[in-house]
Amino acid sequence: MKKVVKAIGVLSVASLMSTSAFSQISVSGYAEVGFMTGSTNGARSTGNSKNLGGESVITVAGKGSLNNGWTYSAYQNFDSDDMNNGRELANVSPMTTRAIVISPNASLNLFYTYDGVYGGEIARTAVPTLTDRVVDLTGATTLAEFIDVTSGTHAIGFDVLNVGPAGRLSVAYAPNLDATQTQSSDRLYSGTGQAAINSASGYSIGYSVTPGPIKIAAGYTKIDAKHSAAAVDPKSKTLGVTYTASDFAIGAQRTMNQDGRKIAGTILFDDTVDTFSANFAATKEVTLGATYSKMERTVQGVTSGPDTKVMTVGAAYNLGPVIASIQYEDAKDKNQASNEISAAGIDHKLTKIKVKANF
Repeated sequence: MKKVVKAIGVLSVASLMSTSAFSQISVSGYAEVGFMTGSTNGARSTGNSKNLGGESVITVAGKGSLNNGWTYSAYQNFDSDDMNNGRELANVSPMTTRAIVISPNASLNLFYTYDGVYGGEIARTAVPTLTDRVVDLTGATTLAEFIDVTSGTHAIGFDVLNVGPAGRLSVAYAPNLDATQTQSSDRLYSGTGQAAINSASGYSIGYSVTPGPIKIAAGYTKIDAKHSAAAVDPKSKTLGVTYTASDFAIGAQRTMNQDGRKIAGTILFDDTVDTFSANFAATKEVTLGATYSKMERTVQGVTSGPDTKVMTVGAAYNLGPVIASIQYEDAKDKNQASNEISAAGIDHKLTKIKVKANF
Protein backbone atom coordinates (compact mmCIF):
# COMPACT_ATOMS: atom_id res chain seq x y z
CA MET A 1 0.00 0.00 0.00
CA LYS A 2 2.84 2.37 0.85
CA LYS A 3 4.37 1.69 -2.57
CA VAL A 4 1.09 2.53 -4.28
CA VAL A 5 0.71 5.78 -2.31
CA LYS A 6 4.34 6.66 -3.05
CA ALA A 7 3.85 5.96 -6.77
CA ILE A 8 0.72 8.10 -6.85
CA GLY A 9 2.61 10.90 -5.09
CA VAL A 10 5.50 10.74 -7.58
CA LEU A 11 3.13 10.79 -10.53
CA SER A 12 1.22 13.75 -9.05
CA VAL A 13 4.42 15.76 -8.54
CA ALA A 14 5.61 14.86 -12.05
CA SER A 15 2.27 16.00 -13.44
CA LEU A 16 2.48 19.32 -11.62
CA MET A 17 6.06 19.84 -12.77
CA SER A 18 5.13 19.07 -16.35
CA THR A 19 2.14 21.44 -16.26
CA SER A 20 4.25 24.19 -14.74
CA ALA A 21 7.10 23.74 -17.22
CA PHE A 22 4.93 23.67 -20.32
CA SER A 23 1.93 25.80 -19.35
CA GLN A 24 3.14 28.70 -21.51
CA ILE A 25 4.40 26.71 -24.46
CA SER A 26 2.68 27.43 -27.78
CA VAL A 27 2.91 25.83 -31.22
CA SER A 28 1.91 27.73 -34.35
CA GLY A 29 2.89 27.97 -37.99
CA TYR A 30 1.68 27.81 -41.53
CA ALA A 31 1.70 25.71 -44.69
CA GLU A 32 1.55 27.28 -48.12
CA VAL A 33 1.56 26.32 -51.77
CA GLY A 34 2.58 28.57 -54.66
CA PHE A 35 2.35 28.33 -58.44
CA MET A 36 4.36 30.61 -60.76
CA THR A 37 4.41 30.97 -64.52
CA GLY A 38 5.39 33.60 -67.06
CA SER A 39 7.96 34.65 -69.60
CA THR A 40 11.57 35.88 -69.54
CA ASN A 41 13.93 37.69 -71.89
CA GLY A 42 17.73 37.98 -71.89
CA ALA A 43 20.49 35.40 -71.65
CA ARG A 44 20.99 35.85 -67.90
CA SER A 45 17.36 36.15 -66.92
CA THR A 46 15.74 33.42 -64.84
CA GLY A 47 14.58 30.63 -67.12
CA ASN A 48 10.89 30.39 -67.95
CA SER A 49 9.42 27.37 -66.26
CA LYS A 50 6.20 26.64 -64.49
CA ASN A 51 6.81 26.10 -60.80
CA LEU A 52 4.66 24.44 -58.17
CA GLY A 53 6.06 24.23 -54.65
CA GLY A 54 5.26 24.48 -50.99
CA GLU A 55 6.67 25.60 -47.68
CA SER A 56 5.84 24.73 -44.09
CA VAL A 57 6.97 26.55 -40.95
CA ILE A 58 6.35 25.41 -37.38
CA THR A 59 7.13 27.76 -34.48
CA VAL A 60 7.56 26.47 -30.94
CA ALA A 61 7.55 29.31 -28.40
CA GLY A 62 7.60 29.70 -24.65
CA LYS A 63 7.57 32.49 -22.10
CA GLY A 64 7.57 32.95 -18.38
CA SER A 65 8.90 34.79 -15.33
CA LEU A 66 12.31 34.62 -13.69
CA ASN A 67 13.06 34.41 -9.98
CA ASN A 68 14.28 38.03 -9.93
CA GLY A 69 11.04 39.40 -11.39
CA TRP A 70 12.27 39.70 -14.98
CA THR A 71 10.50 37.92 -17.82
CA TYR A 72 11.78 35.83 -20.70
CA SER A 73 10.62 34.40 -23.99
CA ALA A 74 12.15 32.06 -26.55
CA TYR A 75 11.14 30.47 -29.83
CA GLN A 76 12.46 28.13 -32.50
CA ASN A 77 11.29 27.84 -36.11
CA PHE A 78 11.35 24.64 -38.14
CA ASP A 79 11.31 25.68 -41.80
CA SER A 80 11.14 23.39 -44.82
CA ASP A 81 12.41 26.08 -47.19
CA ASP A 82 15.29 28.07 -45.67
CA MET A 83 18.27 27.67 -47.96
CA ASN A 84 21.11 30.02 -48.99
CA ASN A 85 20.22 32.58 -46.33
CA GLY A 86 22.48 35.47 -45.41
CA ARG A 87 26.21 34.72 -45.93
CA GLU A 88 25.77 31.00 -45.32
CA LEU A 89 25.65 29.37 -48.76
CA ALA A 90 24.46 25.90 -47.82
CA ASN A 91 21.93 25.95 -45.00
CA VAL A 92 20.49 22.47 -44.66
CA SER A 93 19.06 22.31 -41.14
CA PRO A 94 15.31 22.87 -40.68
CA MET A 95 16.04 24.60 -37.34
CA THR A 96 16.16 28.13 -38.63
CA THR A 97 14.91 31.38 -37.08
CA ARG A 98 15.24 31.47 -33.28
CA ALA A 99 15.59 33.90 -30.39
CA ILE A 100 16.00 34.18 -26.64
CA VAL A 101 14.74 37.42 -25.10
CA ILE A 102 15.24 38.48 -21.47
CA SER A 103 13.29 41.54 -20.30
CA PRO A 104 14.38 43.37 -17.12
CA ASN A 105 11.34 45.63 -17.52
CA ALA A 106 8.62 46.59 -19.97
CA SER A 107 10.92 48.98 -21.85
CA LEU A 108 14.08 46.89 -22.29
CA ASN A 109 14.75 43.58 -24.03
CA LEU A 110 18.08 41.78 -24.23
CA PHE A 111 18.24 39.25 -27.04
CA TYR A 112 20.13 36.56 -28.88
CA THR A 113 18.82 35.63 -32.31
CA TYR A 114 19.57 33.70 -35.43
CA ASP A 115 17.67 35.16 -38.39
CA GLY A 116 15.26 37.12 -36.17
CA VAL A 117 13.95 40.61 -36.95
CA TYR A 118 16.15 42.85 -34.81
CA GLY A 119 18.56 45.74 -35.35
CA GLY A 120 18.17 47.56 -38.63
CA GLU A 121 16.10 44.71 -39.99
CA ILE A 122 13.04 46.16 -38.26
CA ALA A 123 13.17 48.87 -40.96
CA ARG A 124 14.05 46.62 -43.90
CA THR A 125 10.48 46.76 -45.23
CA ALA A 126 8.84 50.00 -44.12
CA VAL A 127 6.09 50.13 -46.76
CA PRO A 128 2.81 48.19 -46.95
CA THR A 129 2.88 44.81 -48.71
CA LEU A 130 0.03 42.66 -49.95
CA THR A 131 1.62 39.34 -48.97
CA ASP A 132 5.36 38.98 -49.63
CA ARG A 133 8.02 41.68 -49.71
CA VAL A 134 8.94 42.81 -53.23
CA VAL A 135 12.25 40.91 -53.28
CA ASP A 136 10.59 37.76 -51.90
CA LEU A 137 7.59 37.55 -54.24
CA THR A 138 9.49 35.57 -56.89
CA GLY A 139 13.14 36.06 -55.88
CA ALA A 140 13.94 36.93 -59.50
CA THR A 141 13.93 40.74 -59.63
CA THR A 142 17.67 41.24 -58.76
CA LEU A 143 16.62 44.21 -56.60
CA ALA A 144 18.97 44.92 -53.69
CA GLU A 145 17.60 45.35 -50.21
CA PHE A 146 18.74 46.76 -46.89
CA ILE A 147 21.78 44.94 -45.50
CA ASP A 148 21.44 43.76 -41.91
CA VAL A 149 23.43 41.56 -39.52
CA THR A 150 20.58 39.33 -38.36
CA SER A 151 19.30 37.60 -41.52
CA GLY A 152 20.96 34.20 -41.62
CA THR A 153 23.32 35.33 -38.86
CA HIS A 154 23.86 34.85 -35.12
CA ALA A 155 23.54 38.19 -33.32
CA ILE A 156 23.05 39.69 -29.88
CA GLY A 157 21.74 43.07 -28.83
CA PHE A 158 19.01 45.01 -27.12
CA ASP A 159 15.67 46.71 -27.80
CA VAL A 160 14.49 49.88 -26.09
CA LEU A 161 10.72 50.14 -26.29
CA ASN A 162 8.29 53.04 -25.91
CA VAL A 163 10.79 55.51 -27.36
CA GLY A 164 8.12 57.76 -28.82
CA PRO A 165 4.61 56.58 -29.84
CA ALA A 166 4.87 52.80 -30.30
CA GLY A 167 8.60 53.43 -30.64
CA ARG A 168 11.27 50.74 -30.83
CA LEU A 169 15.03 51.22 -30.94
CA SER A 170 16.85 47.99 -31.79
CA VAL A 171 20.62 47.45 -31.81
CA ALA A 172 22.19 44.19 -33.04
CA TYR A 173 25.80 43.02 -33.20
CA ALA A 174 27.11 39.96 -35.03
CA PRO A 175 30.66 39.02 -33.97
CA ASN A 176 31.07 36.47 -36.77
CA LEU A 177 28.94 36.85 -39.90
CA ASP A 178 30.28 33.57 -41.26
CA ALA A 179 29.23 31.32 -38.37
CA THR A 180 26.86 28.80 -39.88
CA GLN A 181 23.21 28.12 -39.18
CA THR A 182 24.11 25.10 -37.02
CA GLN A 183 26.99 26.76 -35.15
CA SER A 184 27.17 25.27 -31.65
CA SER A 185 27.02 27.28 -28.44
CA ASP A 186 29.84 25.08 -27.08
CA ARG A 187 32.36 24.98 -29.93
CA LEU A 188 34.57 27.49 -31.77
CA TYR A 189 33.69 28.15 -35.38
CA SER A 190 36.04 26.19 -37.65
CA GLY A 191 34.40 26.55 -41.05
CA THR A 192 35.86 28.04 -44.20
CA GLY A 193 32.67 29.32 -45.80
CA GLN A 194 34.20 32.65 -46.84
CA ALA A 195 37.85 31.59 -47.15
CA ALA A 196 38.71 32.62 -43.59
CA ILE A 197 37.59 32.16 -40.01
CA ASN A 198 35.79 35.08 -38.33
CA SER A 199 36.17 37.02 -41.57
CA ALA A 200 33.55 39.66 -40.84
CA SER A 201 31.61 41.29 -38.03
CA GLY A 202 29.06 44.06 -38.02
CA TYR A 203 26.41 46.06 -36.22
CA SER A 204 22.98 47.28 -37.24
CA ILE A 205 20.64 49.87 -35.71
CA GLY A 206 16.94 50.26 -36.39
CA TYR A 207 14.28 52.64 -35.14
CA SER A 208 10.55 52.75 -35.80
CA VAL A 209 7.91 55.10 -34.43
CA THR A 210 4.21 55.55 -35.15
CA PRO A 211 2.85 59.02 -34.42
CA GLY A 212 -0.84 58.67 -35.26
CA PRO A 213 -1.52 57.27 -38.75
CA ILE A 214 2.10 57.66 -39.86
CA LYS A 215 4.81 55.07 -39.31
CA ILE A 216 8.47 56.03 -39.79
CA ALA A 217 11.27 53.45 -39.86
CA ALA A 218 15.00 53.92 -40.34
CA GLY A 219 17.99 51.57 -40.32
CA TYR A 220 21.78 51.67 -40.54
CA THR A 221 24.33 48.84 -40.87
CA LYS A 222 28.13 48.74 -40.95
CA ILE A 223 30.12 45.57 -41.68
CA ASP A 224 33.85 45.13 -41.10
CA ALA A 225 35.20 42.50 -43.50
CA LYS A 226 38.55 40.84 -42.76
CA HIS A 227 38.84 37.93 -45.18
CA SER A 228 41.38 39.73 -47.39
CA ALA A 229 43.23 43.03 -47.63
CA ALA A 230 41.04 44.00 -50.58
CA ALA A 231 37.76 43.18 -48.85
CA VAL A 232 35.07 45.84 -49.03
CA ASP A 233 33.20 46.98 -45.91
CA PRO A 234 29.51 47.29 -46.80
CA LYS A 235 27.38 50.06 -45.33
CA SER A 236 23.63 50.31 -45.66
CA LYS A 237 20.94 52.79 -44.68
CA THR A 238 17.22 52.96 -45.24
CA LEU A 239 14.29 55.27 -44.47
CA GLY A 240 10.62 54.55 -45.04
CA VAL A 241 7.30 56.21 -44.28
CA THR A 242 3.81 54.68 -44.37
CA TYR A 243 0.46 56.43 -43.96
CA THR A 244 -2.43 54.18 -42.90
CA ALA A 245 -6.12 55.15 -43.08
CA SER A 246 -9.24 53.08 -42.45
CA ASP A 247 -9.28 51.35 -45.84
CA PHE A 248 -5.92 52.07 -47.46
CA ALA A 249 -2.20 52.43 -46.79
CA ILE A 250 0.50 54.10 -48.87
CA GLY A 251 4.25 54.17 -48.34
CA ALA A 252 7.61 55.15 -49.76
CA GLN A 253 11.10 53.94 -48.92
CA ARG A 254 14.68 54.59 -50.03
CA THR A 255 17.53 52.15 -49.38
CA MET A 256 21.17 52.93 -50.12
CA ASN A 257 23.89 50.29 -50.01
CA GLN A 258 27.52 51.29 -50.30
CA ASP A 259 30.50 49.06 -51.16
CA GLY A 260 29.04 45.70 -51.90
CA ARG A 261 26.65 43.39 -50.11
CA LYS A 262 26.51 41.11 -47.11
CA ILE A 263 28.27 38.22 -48.85
CA ALA A 264 32.03 38.75 -48.70
CA GLY A 265 33.55 40.35 -51.80
CA THR A 266 36.11 42.75 -53.24
CA ILE A 267 34.04 44.53 -55.91
CA LEU A 268 33.00 48.09 -55.09
CA PHE A 269 29.42 48.78 -56.13
CA ASP A 270 26.61 50.96 -54.79
CA ASP A 271 22.85 50.47 -55.00
CA THR A 272 20.03 52.96 -54.51
CA VAL A 273 16.52 51.50 -54.39
CA ASP A 274 13.30 53.52 -54.24
CA THR A 275 10.03 51.71 -53.56
CA PHE A 276 6.47 53.04 -53.55
CA SER A 277 3.50 50.90 -52.56
CA ALA A 278 -0.22 51.09 -51.81
CA ASN A 279 -2.83 48.71 -50.43
CA PHE A 280 -6.60 49.19 -50.60
CA ALA A 281 -9.24 47.21 -48.71
CA ALA A 282 -11.88 46.77 -51.42
CA THR A 283 -14.07 44.73 -49.07
CA LYS A 284 -13.71 43.19 -45.64
CA GLU A 285 -12.08 40.12 -47.21
CA VAL A 286 -10.45 41.44 -50.40
CA THR A 287 -7.34 43.67 -50.46
CA LEU A 288 -5.76 45.10 -53.60
CA GLY A 289 -2.10 46.08 -53.73
CA ALA A 290 0.54 47.55 -56.03
CA THR A 291 4.26 48.38 -55.79
CA TYR A 292 6.81 50.14 -57.97
CA SER A 293 10.56 49.90 -57.39
CA LYS A 294 13.51 51.47 -59.20
CA MET A 295 17.14 50.62 -58.57
CA GLU A 296 20.25 52.45 -59.72
CA ARG A 297 23.52 50.49 -59.58
CA THR A 298 27.02 51.85 -60.03
CA VAL A 299 30.08 49.59 -60.24
CA GLN A 300 33.52 51.12 -59.88
CA GLY A 301 35.28 51.36 -63.25
CA VAL A 302 32.25 50.18 -65.25
CA THR A 303 29.75 52.20 -67.28
CA SER A 304 26.35 51.99 -65.61
CA GLY A 305 23.40 50.34 -67.29
CA PRO A 306 19.75 51.44 -67.22
CA ASP A 307 17.83 51.56 -63.95
CA THR A 308 16.15 48.31 -62.99
CA LYS A 309 12.36 48.77 -62.71
CA VAL A 310 9.94 46.37 -61.02
CA MET A 311 6.16 46.70 -60.85
CA THR A 312 3.73 44.39 -59.06
CA VAL A 313 -0.07 44.33 -58.80
CA GLY A 314 -2.25 41.82 -57.03
CA ALA A 315 -5.21 40.87 -54.89
CA ALA A 316 -5.53 38.85 -51.69
CA TYR A 317 -8.65 37.13 -50.33
CA ASN A 318 -8.66 36.75 -46.55
CA LEU A 319 -10.65 33.76 -45.31
CA GLY A 320 -9.47 34.04 -41.72
CA PRO A 321 -6.77 31.40 -41.20
CA VAL A 322 -6.43 30.93 -44.98
CA ILE A 323 -5.30 33.62 -47.41
CA ALA A 324 -5.42 33.18 -51.18
CA SER A 325 -3.58 35.64 -53.41
CA ILE A 326 -2.66 36.29 -57.03
CA GLN A 327 0.07 38.74 -58.04
CA TYR A 328 1.70 39.83 -61.29
CA GLU A 329 5.33 40.99 -61.45
CA ASP A 330 6.96 42.86 -64.33
CA ALA A 331 10.74 43.41 -64.07
CA LYS A 332 12.79 45.27 -66.67
CA ASP A 333 16.54 45.75 -67.23
CA LYS A 334 17.69 43.54 -64.39
CA ASN A 335 21.25 43.14 -63.13
CA GLN A 336 23.43 40.71 -65.04
CA ALA A 337 24.69 39.21 -61.76
CA SER A 338 24.65 39.99 -58.05
CA ASN A 339 27.68 42.28 -58.30
CA GLU A 340 27.37 43.44 -61.93
CA ILE A 341 25.58 46.30 -63.66
CA SER A 342 22.13 46.06 -65.19
CA ALA A 343 21.54 45.55 -68.91
CA ALA A 344 18.69 46.43 -71.23
CA GLY A 345 16.50 43.54 -72.25
CA ILE A 346 16.99 41.29 -69.22
CA ASP A 347 13.32 41.17 -68.26
CA HIS A 348 10.62 38.91 -66.93
CA LYS A 349 6.85 38.82 -66.49
CA LEU A 350 5.64 36.40 -63.87
CA THR A 351 2.30 35.54 -62.28
CA LYS A 352 2.16 33.92 -58.85
CA ILE A 353 -0.82 32.25 -57.18
CA LYS A 354 -0.46 31.30 -53.53
CA VAL A 355 -2.61 29.79 -50.81
CA LYS A 356 -1.39 30.09 -47.22
CA ALA A 357 -3.00 28.28 -44.29
CA ASN A 358 -2.08 29.48 -40.80
CA PHE A 359 -2.46 27.31 -37.71
